[in-house]
Amino acid sequence: MNVQDFKKLIEENPLYDEGLENIFFSLSEDERLEILMDVDFIKNKLYLEDFEITELIKTLSSDEAKDKLIDTYHLEKDYKIDILKTCSNEHKMDILLKEKDFKNLDIINLLQTLDVKTLSDFLKEHKKFLIERGIHPYAITRDMDAEQQKEFILNLENIDLTLAEKKEIMVTLNEEVTQGIDEAELPDEYRIALSLPTNATGSIEIDLERNLEDYRGLDNLIIVNPEKFTEEQREKFLKLCDICPNLRIFNEVCNRNRGYFSSAKEYKEAEEWIDSLISSLNPEYSDAQKIAVIDNAIGRKLSYSPNFDTETFNELNSRALWRVISSGYGVCNGIATIENYIFSRIGIDSEVISSDGHAFLKIKNLELPLANGETVKGNTILDPTWNLSAHRVGAKPNNFCISYEQARENDIDREGKDQKCHKNDEQLKDANLSLDDESLRKLFSSVGLADRDGQFQVKELMENSELIDKFYANQPEENINRQLLLLRHFCPDFATSQMESMQILSQLLLKQKNMQFNKCVVNRVYDKSDEEKKVVLYVYVDSEELGKRFYVADKEKNKFVELPQEEFTRQFECYDQDLKKMNGVRPWETREQEKESEDLSKSSGKIVANGGQER
Repeated sequence: MNVQDFKKLIEENPLYDEGLENIFFSLSEDERLEILMDVDFIKNKLYLEDFEITELIKTLSSDEAKDKLIDTYHLEKDYKIDILKTCSNEHKMDILLKEKDFKNLDIINLLQTLDVKTLSDFLKEHKKFLIERGIHPYAITRDMDAEQQKEFILNLENIDLTLAEKKEIMVTLNEEVTQGIDEAELPDEYRIALSLPTNATGSIEIDLERNLEDYRGLDNLIIVNPEKFTEEQREKFLKLCDICPNLRIFNEVCNRNRGYFSSAKEYKEAEEWIDSLISSLNPEYSDAQKIAVIDNAIGRKLSYSPNFDTETFNELNSRALWRVISSGYGVCNGIATIENYIFSRIGIDSEVISSDGHAFLKIKNLELPLANGETVKGNTILDPTWNLSAHRVGAKPNNFCISYEQARENDIDREGKDQKCHKNDEQLKDANLSLDDESLRKLFSSVGLADRDGQFQVKELMENSELIDKFYANQPEENINRQLLLLRHFCPDFATSQMESMQILSQLLLKQKNMQFNKCVVNRVYDKSDEEKKVVLYVYVDSEELGKRFYVADKEKNKFVELPQEEFTRQFECYDQDLKKMNGVRPWETREQEKESEDLSKSSGKIVANGGQER
C-alpha cells in the first residue's frame, strides 16, 4: 500500500482504528513522513491530537525529519523533548546546547537518555555549560534506572569528575544499586558517602552526632531547617556550616507552603546577632520586659524591604529568616517569623498569625504589669512590622501588646476604610489583653527604652524639629536642610532604611507648620545606571519661595544631596509598578498635592498622631 491508497482508505473509513495504525506503520519511512507532512490530512482527516502526532513522529529514524515535523506542528516543549529522546546522541547534544528555552530539568531528562560513554564525554567536554546552568552530575545520575546507574558506577573512576562530585553520585544511588556494591573494594570516601541516608527529596539526613567531616564536599545535598535545634545542636550545626559553607538552610513561613533559603554565612551572621541580643537580656527581666527589648532591637536592626511592590522585589530574600537578619530587609511575615523564632529561643510562647495581607504575632499566656502594681495574664497581639519606624527613632510602639479590638481599630485608614490587616476572628478571638498607655511607658522605662517619666526618645527629635522650624521660619531652604540633617543625626542609616525614613519625613519632619509647600513628595526611585535598581530615597518640594527642589539620599556620602530637576530626571527613574499606580505620571509631575507617602501594607505604622500624643 502506498500513500495515496492509505489516504483513500481513510476517506472510506474515517475512524483511525488499530488496524489502520498497523497499516501506517507498515509503510516506508519516506511514506510515513509524506503523510505526516500533510497537516490538513493529519488534523482534519485523522483528527489526531498533538500527543498522538508525537508518537507517530517518534517512529521515524531521521533526526532531520523529526526536527522538521516539530516545527511544522509547532509542538510544545514537552512533546519536543519526548521526540528528541528518540534522536541520535549527537543530535540530542547539539540541540540541548543550542536551545535557549530548555529548563534544567529538560536538559537533565535528555542527558539521562545518553549511553554511559557519551554521557561521560559530555560531562568532561561541556563542564562549563553545566556549571553555568547549575546542573550537578548527581542530578543526572540520581533518577537513572538501576541498570544505568550500575553501568555508570562501574566506569566512575574513568570519568572526569571531582571527588566531591563522585561522592554526591554515591550518596544518591538507588537502594537496589547500593545493595549490590561490594564496599570492601571502595575507598573510604565512597563507603562513607554510601552510609549517608537521604530523605524523599534526595537531601542528606543530617546526624549531628556523627563525625561532621563525613559531610565535607557534600554541600549541594545538604538542606537543613535548624529552627527547633537545641543549643547543643546549634553549636554543632555552626561547625557544620564551616565544613560545608555552601549548604542551604531553610525556614518555613506561616501560610506559605514553601521553604525560604539562607546561606551558611547568613545563618552564622544572624545567629551571632541573635545570641548577642539574648545574652544582653537581664536574667531577672520578666517576659514582658524581654519582649520590649527584643521588639525594639528588631526595629533598630531591620527595615521594611524598600523595593516591596516593585518589579525588583524578591520574596525569597524578604522571608528567609537568617537572610533577612543578615541583609537587614524583610516584609511582615519574614519579620514576624524572626521575632517568633527569637521568642522560642527564650521560652516565650508565641505564634505567627496571618490575615489576608499581613502577618504579626499572638503572644500566649503573657503576664503584663499594670501601672497600679497589679498584673494581668492572657493572650495579646504584637506587630513588629508596624513598630519598625517607631523603634527606629525611639518612639512609642503603638502595636505592642494590644488586644484584638485595638488591632482592628488600627486597621481603619485615613479615609475610614477597613484594611482588615489584622482580621482573623478565629485565631484572635481570645487575644483580649492589652497594655494601657501608662503601663506601656512604665514597662519601657524599666528596660531603659524610655526615661523615668515614660517619655520616649522621639520627644527630643520632635522638639528639635519644632525649634528648627520656628528658628528658620523665614528661611525655608535652611529649614529643609536642617530637618534633613536632623534625620541623619537621629537615624544614621537613614539612606538604607528607606521605608522608615519616608515615614519619619512625611509624618513628622516635613509636617511642621512653617513648611508651606505647593507640593511635597517623599518617595523612592532608582538610578538608571544601576542594573540592580536599588532603591534611592528622595524628597521633592515645590513652594513659592524655593521653586522646585529635589533632595536625594546619597548612601555613599550619607547625606541628602540637592539636585537640579534636569539632573535628577536624567539620573533617576520611577519603578514600573509605581508608575502604573500613577497612570504613568511621575509624582513630581502631578499638579495635585501629594498625599502622605504610601505605607506599603502599613509597613511601619505611624510615629506620631493626635498632636504629638505618641511621644
